Amino acid sequence: MGSESQKLKQLCEMFIREECDLENFQSRLETAVFPIEIEAEKLDILNQLEEIRFTKLESNHYQYGVEVVRKIIDTLNK
Repeated sequence: MGSESQKLKQLCEMFIREECDLENFQSRLETAVFPIEIEAEKLDILNQLEEIRFTKLESNHYQYGVEVVRKIIDTLNK
């Protein structure tokens, strides 16, 4: 697993541990270097997070954000 994958996983784990909120997580992802195997999905991931931020109750951001994070981690583990 490359360093980009490892850094992306660490960022995902920070969100899971609630060390950053959804907005901060999204901001960090926007500037993150995505590994080649998931680069094509970056825009879709960011759009999903944007949709959560602006269409879901803030109290549910973590729950919906974790669903996106799990998809990222699953893709990285393939």
